[in-house]
Amino acid sequence: MAYGRNTLLLCAIFLMSSLATSLIGPFLSLYIKEGLGATLTELGIVFAISEVVTAVLLIPSGIFSDKHGRKRLHILGTLLSAFPPLLYTFALSWFDIVPWVILSGAALGLYMPIRWSIPADISVTRNLAMAYTWTNLAMLTGSTVGPLLGGLIADVYDIKTLFYVCFAFSIMTFCLTLALQETRKRYSIDTRSIGEEPQKPMPFFSVAALFSLINILQGLGVGLFFTPLSVFAVERFSVSKAFVGLLSAVGFGLASVAVQIPGGKLAGVYDRKKILLVTFLVSAPFFGLLALSRNIIELVVFMFLSNAILNLCWPAFQALMMELTPSAKWGLMNGISGTTFWVGMMAGSAASGILWDSFSMFVPFYVSAVAFFSAVVPALFLKETRAKKLDI
Repeated sequence: MAYGRNTLLLCAIFLMSSLATSLIGPFLSLYIKEGLGATLTELGIVFAISEVVTAVLLIPSGIFSDKHGRKRLHILGTLLSAFPPLLYTFALSWFDIVPWVILSGAALGLYMPIRWSIPADISVTRNLAMAYTWTNLAMLTGSTVGPLLGGLIADVYDIKTLFYVCFAFSIMTFCLTLALQETRKRYSIDTRSIGEEPQKPMPFFSVAALFSLINILQGLGVGLFFTPLSVFAVERFSVSKAFVGLLSAVGFGLASVAVQIPGGKLAGVYDRKKILLVTFLVSAPFFGLLALSRNIIELVVFMFLSNAILNLCWPAFQALMMELTPSAKWGLMNGISGTTFWVGMMAGSAASGILWDSFSMFVPFYVSAVAFFSAVVPALFLKETRAKKLDI
């Protein structure tokens, strides 16, 4: 009964939280650039600052939740995340928004490793990939609806209205976290000490190092293409804010939602390592093709294909990472994973503006494709676990 209740609540939390953040996500760049007068370089700096703060807190949060439980820190992080959208509306220049993006980054750093550890807490090994499939699906449903709703609100009212709606959704998310039970397996450390934990095929240090390299490269790729994407669409094709929302909703949200259940099923049938390698290789060129779009239809198509192919591996990626990690270190591993991804995002966000201003609007997308392709190299050294699974 507790398993079903926690699973349902966690999916609702992912859904509501992603709806709140994606409501403003595609438009925050436009708000900072057009409303607050930032250059592309300054825009990259703002995003990078937030990502640095997130990266600093992810590992401590994961360690704390492994030792002391997940619920209290989850509640605190979710509560803090509600206020930055409201405070953005008081900014008069791009510099005024910096304290609030720092607070937003801190909140994300507190709750993110906890949310990604909970599915492993409440699942048995054979269901682990599908557990991440359902949480991914809930999160991505919010990511699909949010930009569409945000684009409509921004066109009918203004961008500031989005921040008020985001605040309301964030408060609802906070209320849901209050109802979520503690999920950390208190016996995990004890069972490891007496040898009941199944032997892992790779040392923890190797697992952490390889997934860290993958995350840095993929975070770099995401930061390079996503930070300037809204501005690229507006400046190159003169589209409305509603289209910017549609681009994010279809190109990322719908593309990712469509492949989560197939991705979860593939992860249960085929080697997870091979799924990672194939999706990394095939998706990379499409991020570069974004720059070559001749019209808005091509832009949407390339965006859809790049994210659909890449995100097909999400359940396999998370399940493989958790199965290679001792259960007593799940929070730590998710903290390391999040930190390294955010380090890559920070570098990509900062570099995107510099590349745009120094060379052209196309260069960040080309470099993004190279970063995604490079993630294949560390993935080659991972060990497959699917044939070795044991129910615990």
